[in-house]
Formats: sequence, C-alpha cells, structure tokens
Amino acid sequence: MPIVSDMKEYRRTDAQNRSGEAGPRCLAVMYHYVHDCEPMMSHGVGGLSTADFNRQLDQLCSSMEPIDWPSVYAWLDGRGSIPERCFLLTFDDGLADHVKVVLPILQQRQLHGVFFVPGRVLTHGGMLPAHAIHLLLSTLGEEQLRGELLAYLRTHAPDTDWATTLEAEAAEVMYHYESKARAQLKYLLTMTLPLALRRAAVESLFTRHVGSLTRWGRSWYMGWDDVMELETLGHTIGAHGQSHEPYARLTASEFCEDIYRVAAVLKAGIGAGIRPFSYPYGSFDEEAMKTCRGVGFAHAFTTERNWITADCDVMRIPRVDTIDVGKVLQEKSTCLQA
Repeated sequence: MPIVSDMKEYRRTDAQNRSGEAGPRCLAVMYHYVHDCEPMMSHGVGGLSTADFNRQLDQLCSSMEPIDWPSVYAWLDGRGSIPERCFLLTFDDGLADHVKVVLPILQQRQLHGVFFVPGRVLTHGGMLPAHAIHLLLSTLGEEQLRGELLAYLRTHAPDTDWATTLEAEAAEVMYHYESKARAQLKYLLTMTLPLALRRAAVESLFTRHVGSLTRWGRSWYMGWDDVMELETLGHTIGAHGQSHEPYARLTASEFCEDIYRVAAVLKAGIGAGIRPFSYPYGSFDEEAMKTCRGVGFAHAFTTERNWITADCDVMRIPRVDTIDVGKVLQEKSTCLQA
C-alpha cells in the first residue's frame, strides 16, 4: 500500500464498510492548540479558544460517555466492553497548551486524555517546523510570508520556479479547512520543498521575524516533568514520531528509524509500558504500521474520519478533528461522509 497522507483526507475504510450501525462505537477527537493567545487566533492558526473547548466538551458529554485509552485498548483486545456511544480525547504535538490550559479543564471535569508527544520536543531544543510555520503566519500574515519565502528560494534554490510548483488540488485536500492560497502555501512548506531547504528557509525567516527558535521552543512544548505529571494523573502518553515529519517525505528506513527512536525516548524517559502511536500528519503505509506493531505500540491513530468500531484495524484507528465534531454528532449513520 502506498504512503497515505491522510491529514484531513477522509476516505471510506474497510472498517467503515463492515461496521453498519451494530455494536458500540467510540469517537476519538483530535486536538492541537487550545488557548486564547493573540495574534495566533486572529490569523486563523489558533485552534480552539478555552471557551470553545469547554463548549465542545459540554456537547460531547451531553451526547456520549467519556472513556479513557486503557478502556479502549482492553475493548479492542477483546478483554472488556465500552458504552454504546462514547468519546476519547486525544491531543497531538506535545504542546505546552496541553498542560497549562487543557489539563486543569480535564481535571476539573474528571476526564482523561491521550497526549501524543514527538520525541524531539523532549530531547532537542528549538521548534518543530510545523509550529515555526504557524508562528511565522501569525507574525507576518499569509501574503508577506509567501513573498519572503519565495524571495529566499529565488536566492538559495534558483534552479526551480517554486511559485509554479504549488499543488492546488493536493493542498486543498490536505488543508481543506484553509483558503486556497493559504492551503497551497502550507503544502509547499510541508510536503513539497526538500526537507533540508525547508528547514533552512524556516529557520532563517523565523530568526529574522520572530526570534530565537531555542527560546520559543522552551515555552512552546511540555517537558519531562509535564509528561510525568500527566501520566501520574491517569492520562495516557503516546508517541507522535520522533521528528514530526510526514512519513510520505521520508524513506522507509528513515521513518522506521523515526518510530524506533521515539519508542526509545519514551522508554528511557518514563519507563516501559503499553502505549499508542499517532502518525505525524496522518501519513503512513503498511511498513509504518508493521514497524509500530513490531516496536510494541498497541494502537496507531490516523486522521481518517470515522468512529472506532470493534473490528477496526488497531494500527489504523480513525479520529475526527475538533472542527468536525459538530457535523459528526449530527450524522446518524456510522459510515461518515466527507
């Protein structure tokens, strides 16, 4: 099977075709930013405000029962049961938001979540490219960032006309929630530019317009103390790759090494244990699934949009983005439509 870069690319899976309406099902909801920070919110890359997060939790709790990952794991392993309709909260990227903002809300409501952390945020300084790009968008805005990026590329990679490489259709599938122009810009940065060139361009622009990558990184992500606190409080720590790069951009040996490395990082930092995995950018293939299973991850979560059912592939577990929760709750069919 070819690499699936399924971030926001919703497709019908075998489990969807088989599931029908019978049996219990669980809705795994995926979150990233949760905060009230400007200027990110005003530039459209801010995620959820705390008020919107609380409202969504109210909505979920009024229509379904909350559940934690160990219960889902036992159920899919044939050792337990779950409520007929329930939901699981998942949080990607190891953001400081998840400890400073999300954790107190979950503790107050007696809810538990799964926190998928990239190994690099715990072992290296600086910013992951995805978040550096978000901060650049927040600081410069879309138009100025596009202009500055293309100017950098004309100087440092003049042999390619990067302005003509914008892949409109693929960008709009991956970033369906963005405007066409913003989707193409983000796709160019995430999926098109050679990784070394992208890294150099983002670092140069970030240092010039935002500040120190190291300084920002210290405040942007959770640390080991945060990870251990989450686990002590009964939340689940999962892996989100080591480098947080889309596996579609890496060779098979590179992304297998990425999976091995993050498994080793978590084992060294918080001990051995049965943990879930979340594919960075929802990008995976059969080899990635096989490697996750071989390393010892019990489940691997995607961004394919569906309910979790008893017969789903545990290395290809679906989730629904927070922006689609309202739509999903209005749908009566188990087989969700894009």
